[in-house]
Amino acid sequence: MDYDVIVIGAGIGGAAAAYYLGEAGCRVLVLEKERLPRYKPCGGAVPGSVFHYFPFPLDEAIEARVARVRYSYRGQEEVTVPLPNEAVAMVMRDKFDALVLEQAKCEVREATSVTEIVEGEDSVVVSTKSGREFRGRYLVGADGANSITARELGLRRGKFLGAAIEAEVPLAPTAIGDWAQTALFELGALRGGYLWIFPKREHLSVGVGAFRKRKAKLRDILRQEITKFGISPDGVTLHGHPLPIYIRSEKLNTARSLLVGDAAGLMDPLSGEGIRYAVKSARLAVEAIVRGELDKYTTWVQMRSAPT
Repeated sequence: MDYDVIVIGAGIGGAAAAYYLGEAGCRVLVLEKERLPRYKPCGGAVPGSVFHYFPFPLDEAIEARVARVRYSYRGQEEVTVPLPNEAVAMVMRDKFDALVLEQAKCEVREATSVTEIVEGEDSVVVSTKSGREFRGRYLVGADGANSITARELGLRRGKFLGAAIEAEVPLAPTAIGDWAQTALFELGALRGGYLWIFPKREHLSVGVGAFRKRKAKLRDILRQEITKFGISPDGVTLHGHPLPIYIRSEKLNTARSLLVGDAAGLMDPLSGEGIRYAVKSARLAVEAIVRGELDKYTTWVQMRSAPT
């Protein structure tokens, strides 16, 4: 057997799974289709509890901490809510994910696209675009909302994806100060979604997400709405990405494979937050593998914890 576990995807869910598997003494291979570190479209809001899941510092990845949240209705009516100390931190995902992966005892193959997954009685064989094949006892699919792992294994066939458009907007130091420690959510610009503005060290992350089954001109909405807050859309590069909407309980594992994070559709259907669920599901996936109880993984995810 080449590996104990093959992890597909080096985002935070895959990086976390690789780290915990390595600590459990498993031989781990991580396959990532992009070159690392890679830009990851994401607002980058991380609940403070996530940092306690790892026994090593991640402060290097923190761009800003959030002390207050502004909720705005169409850029007019507003309410500001203070947050407890260090409740939320803002990160850039390329650095955050890479820091976790660097701590993992694993082999990483970047720029490696998976084309086929065949699960047998005692192993899982993963074929790649280059023609290479890799064999593992188990597989963790952490390859995002459009997961090839889920597709190849016949999981999440009835999934629904929302959509988001986001951008990183550079600002002068004086302008950044106006947004220090402040995150904003604007409601009312579109039904079933919201606009966000998050502070980073030298720029703002802005975006708009739609969580319902209807078409919306997200690019136009984003450009129009950010001007209400004194942010110019001129010259801003927009990035689109799918949002995995959790709409029902569904099977997230086979006999030898498990889905984590966005691949499993684990995103908060109200806030759109997914980093916490990616890490928590990775921990549960590793627990299932170490115990040899993959058949219980889906139930554990729905319960949010494994039985002691």
